[in-house]
This record gives sequence, C-alpha cells and structure tokens, in this order.
Amino acid sequence: MALTWSDVDELANALEKLYPQTDLSVLEYDELRDMVAKLDGFDDSSVPDDDDMEAVIHAWIGIQFPEDAEKVPSENID
Repeated sequence: MALTWSDVDELANALEKLYPQTDLSVLEYDELRDMVAKLDGFDDSSVPDDDDMEAVIHAWIGIQFPEDAEKVPSENID
C-alpha cells in the first residue's frame, strides 16, 4: 500500500528511522516535503497544505519526545 499525506503516523515513523537526528524546531516545510517525497512507498502527487505538514511534524515530535511532546516549542515550524 502506498503512503500518502494522510498517513501521518506512518510518515512520521518512516522519517524518524531515516532522519533520527533532525531538529524539528527548525525544519522548514520545503525540507519536510523533500524528505517525505524520498520515502520508500510514498506515492502522493498532491501538494500538502499547512495542516498536513503540521500534522506530520507533530507526530514526529511525539516519536522523538514521547514523554513531553506538547512541551517542544514549535514557533519555528512554518
């Protein structure tokens, strides 16, 4: 089954496996789009909106910081 932008948790898990040292507080949407497009099994030519991008980043934060995901600042995420 191909991954799409709606597969938020699966995308976040795959990104964490490939890019575990990524500083999500400074990750820009263009960079995230490129990272997702390179994932094996990703097949979605639609352009993600800000809500899609934010959902993936927050799911990824939850993986990196499961005990306090809500405490991670996201003011630089845009």
